[in-house]
Amino acid sequence: MAERIIAKARVAGIDFADVIASAAGIATAVWEEQPVTLRDDEVSIVEGDPTEDEIYSHENDAAEDYDASGTGVSATGSFIKATYDQMAALMGGSVTGEGAAAQYFHSAKKLILSKAIRFRLKNGGSVIIPNAKGFVQLNLNAGFDGVLKHPFRFKALASGVKDATNQPVDIIID
Repeated sequence: MAERIIAKARVAGIDFADVIASAAGIATAVWEEQPVTLRDDEVSIVEGDPTEDEIYSHENDAAEDYDASGTGVSATGSFIKATYDQMAALMGGSVTGEGAAAQYFHSAKKLILSKAIRFRLKNGGSVIIPNAKGFVQLNLNAGFDGVLKHPFRFKALASGVKDATNQPVDIIID
């Protein structure tokens, strides 16, 4: 079997779906396209540094034992060019009126989203987080060359999707 190698992961788009509870759910998920992402803000999918724990004795300078536990995967970036309806879905709040008379009312309470996230890549592959929880922020960079952007941060959680050893997964690279 030929191994697939990804040298570059350039974002072609981001989609949300309901949390995926099983491997079969990946193929049947109904994905909803999200706003485009700001190139100046890297879309980053990164595993955090593990928490390390060392046990030292009075007698030795070297550790007697060592343990490490993972801190999980986070996805960050910024959406741009969101419609008012998309802003309400991503950040809470509501939209009144239509067309030129439309207004977005931003919620004073932070909306926490629980979604599956698919990062579509320009090479045709994708990165899927079956169970992500996070938020999108409002950033009105008003002024000359100002960019209305919406930074996001999602944490990959253990999912109902299992790997070949029947362990829950937090991310799938396709």
